[in-house]
Amino acid sequence: MALRRRARDPAPRPRWTRAAVAQHQPEAEMLAGLLADRGIPVMIRRTTFDVPDMLAGGPRELLVPEDREGEARELLTPGSAGGATAGAPESMP
Repeated sequence: MALRRRARDPAPRPRWTRAAVAQHQPEAEMLAGLLADRGIPVMIRRTTFDVPDMLAGGPRELLVPEDREGEARELLTPGSAGGATAGAPESMP
């Protein structure tokens, strides 16, 4: 019986790091959409246990590749140059 060597992965897998925490699933999906629109890969992970009565409730972590963390944090920081409120009017009349 011949042993086979496993083919090496051509590209290293990215290390995922937490870029933000959302209070619930809808907020996490909105933030993930902002990141995805800018071409930043994102994964959403529940931070606590499941509660069947509240499927969308509970905090979520948004994970991005380690090399894109700074870009993601800048995009999600309100008031920054590329932040979530960029382009919003300063005040409403």
